[in-house]
Amino acid sequence: MATAKVLAKGQIVIPKEIRTQMNLAPGDRVEIKMTQEGIVILPVKKSYTEHYKGIAAGRLSLDELEELHGAKP
Repeated sequence: MATAKVLAKGQIVIPKEIRTQMNLAPGDRVEIKMTQEGIVILPVKKSYTEHYKGIAAGRLSLDELEELHGAKP
């Protein structure tokens, strides 16, 4: 089990082994939920545009990216 310390401004650092397992990188967003058991932190799934941002460098439209990724019939 990993632990984290709450800092003065309410921030916490997610331990490296958890970030690695969850494939979290700087700038990624997480969702924080309250449950009866306590706090749950979940990664926010990236949209197709966020996932491929910068790869096509403006050469493909969103429709073309979604078609390549199989999101559109």
